[in-house]
Amino acid sequence: MRALGEGYSLGSEPRVVEEKPVYCGRRVSLYLRIVDVGGSRFVREVVKFGEAAAALPVLDDGSIILVKQFRAAVGGWVLEIPAGKVEPGETPEQCIARELEEEIGYRARSIERLVSVYTTPGYSNEVLHIFVARDLEYVGAKPEKGEVLKPVVMKLGDVMELVDKGVVDAKTVLAVSLYMMRRMGRAET
Repeated sequence: MRALGEGYSLGSEPRVVEEKPVYCGRRVSLYLRIVDVGGSRFVREVVKFGEAAAALPVLDDGSIILVKQFRAAVGGWVLEIPAGKVEPGETPEQCIARELEEEIGYRARSIERLVSVYTTPGYSNEVLHIFVARDLEYVGAKPEKGEVLKPVVMKLGDVMELVDKGVVDAKTVLAVSLYMMRRMGRAET
């Protein structure tokens, strides 16, 4: 059995030696990175996205607001928490406040960070900041041009059933799971 990292001598820290843009779009860019590891070079495809923010909106009665959104990348509808790309000069908190108003029409008076994660570090640099949004005030939705979505209010138990059945949106599964773990932790103390 080979040990983890076997084949690389100490001191052969991987380093990026070159980066070539392949495609630069409005939301993502694709680069080829040449990485040197102990004298051997490898080409890696990297999608540069940057930061994004998402939130689990919780109404006063404990219900959750999800978004049923058409996602062109998967060619179908996805039930997920509101989310969006952090724009230049914007904090993740400002981003999710904007996205909540755009996508579900609510302003949150309380936004609490749950976690920040790399979404897919095998090929992307995206960092996703996930929040819980509470004390919500309805102000009217303002979806971006081209967004096809509909807010869906669900009881937390129904959302948990969907997670148990295999809701495929990872940020939603993570947000709901962490929210439930924190609620259970508070109940035990």
